[in-house]
Amino acid sequence: MGGKVAQEQVNFRGRGGRRVISFRMAPPPILTGTSDFPKLREGGYLYVDKSRFISEVLARNAEVQLYPRPRRFGKTLSMSMLQTFLEIGSDRSALFSDLAVWADPLSRQHYQKHAVISLSFRAVKPDRWDQAETLLEEVVREELRRHLPGLRLSGIFPELLKPLEEVDQGHFSLRILRSLCRALYAATGERVVVLIDEYDGPILHAWTAGYFNEVAGWFRTFLTEGLKDNSALFRGVLTGVLRVAKESMFSGLNNVEVYSLLDRKSELFGFTELEVDSLLKQYGREGEAEEIRRWYNGYRFGDSVVYNPWSILHVLAAPEEQLKPYWLSTAGRNDLVRELLLKSVDLHDSITTLLKGGTIPCRVDENVVLRDMNPTHVWSLLLFSGYLKAVEHHWEEGRLLATVAIPNAEVASIWRDSFVTWLEQVGESLHPLHQALLTGNAEKVQDLLQKLLLRHVSSHDVARTQDEAFYHAFVLGLLVTLEKTHRVRSNREDGLGRADVLIIPKNPGQPGVVLEFKKQTGKGSLAWYAAAALRQISTKGYGVELEAAGAAPIRKFGISFVGKEIVVRGEKRGG
Repeated sequence: MGGKVAQEQVNFRGRGGRRVISFRMAPPPILTGTSDFPKLREGGYLYVDKSRFISEVLARNAEVQLYPRPRRFGKTLSMSMLQTFLEIGSDRSALFSDLAVWADPLSRQHYQKHAVISLSFRAVKPDRWDQAETLLEEVVREELRRHLPGLRLSGIFPELLKPLEEVDQGHFSLRILRSLCRALYAATGERVVVLIDEYDGPILHAWTAGYFNEVAGWFRTFLTEGLKDNSALFRGVLTGVLRVAKESMFSGLNNVEVYSLLDRKSELFGFTELEVDSLLKQYGREGEAEEIRRWYNGYRFGDSVVYNPWSILHVLAAPEEQLKPYWLSTAGRNDLVRELLLKSVDLHDSITTLLKGGTIPCRVDENVVLRDMNPTHVWSLLLFSGYLKAVEHHWEEGRLLATVAIPNAEVASIWRDSFVTWLEQVGESLHPLHQALLTGNAEKVQDLLQKLLLRHVSSHDVARTQDEAFYHAFVLGLLVTLEKTHRVRSNREDGLGRADVLIIPKNPGQPGVVLEFKKQTGKGSLAWYAAAALRQISTKGYGVELEAAGAAPIRKFGISFVGKEIVVRGEKRGG
């Protein structure tokens, strides 16, 4: 497991009551909350050997490699280990001599042979683009300043040093990564390693903060200029939570290989069953194995069952405390998860099934397409963020399908304490809208929907798509918590066609609702399109399913929209 160990005295009574003194190796101390590999190893702290990650990076032919995993699964620590092993510097072989990588001849050939550019964007999460741009540039400048003194002394050609000096003096260039690689290659004679940790942090935050296009453009240029057709590059390694490949982050790159958590060989991050069993034995916690397994086991990375290392280390470090959700407060900002959950429809039954320990089927998109993100992506997002596990997955007609479940008791507590609470809170705030729909008050429905659209949907959202599906999904998300008394159904066969939304009472004699959406596509006013949507409900006989369910009265609403404007027209039938 790594780390220095000490002896502890063990006293017991032998035959004849004689006191016997013996010694056993005490387990190494545990240092939580750090991702600094040298600090752990030099301090003799517990380290579970994940050095095979180095061998995998070097053995794979891919020049640029992306490893998306949930937060707190050891990505940053592995990047620190990789940098320590590869980077030219004073000898640190003592940190690796008892690890698996030291027995790998291919890896040993690259020990401390390369200059390493190491960037972490994990802290770049401001609420405005101008602030984000400043922070992004500062992350790069900080690493540039780490290398500049050595480059100035190396005697490289002035033309290689000039663009670096200009960036250091305030003239930032998105070509800086390529320029720095060229300079380091010239100075050392070996191709350069580029490590980029938490590359998707600023991107995911920007999506919810409203400046996605700007940050996406910055990363597109920065990564393409630095990693594509770069003759000075040996390896580029990126980590993050999600695979944002279809967001044009890598649109100019054809040399990126992605190793997702669904890949077969996925034991490089997280603790395996064997590793956890060994740790529990080492720390005298074998008797708690089953309960610890129930709380923290269950993740499936490829063919392997893994534990969350953050939680296991905290459990071992605090033997006197009860088991609890250590990951809850560190799983990062959940703005994107929250937004999709609140816009999703028909979640009540699925969440109930999951919380009871059941499974649900879903389609998985390994590429998180933020530009087109909608509630149908919620299960993929939850899976790759660590809130769900894939019990099984397979390809069918070009689509990746999975059966998913909540991994363990720790994550189930997050569902109960956060996700369900969010849905309950939005239900309370949306009560006036639900009442207006059920009482047939079209004027009130329009007023409330308009306010909600202005408050919760950015201009960036409506600019991404003008399709009816966007507004359809937005309204559906507002109806989630009606599921206690009604069944909300979308695009169901009804009468002579498909009604956009039906709100069907679970008990006869309660109001039912039909909603039809129309996008303004011509010269007619929004009011004209709303009236046309309302007429369509009647002419096509939408509401048959409501009548069969005993709904009384039946409320009908035509809804038209353009941009962030919305108009509602309604009528009621049956009192």
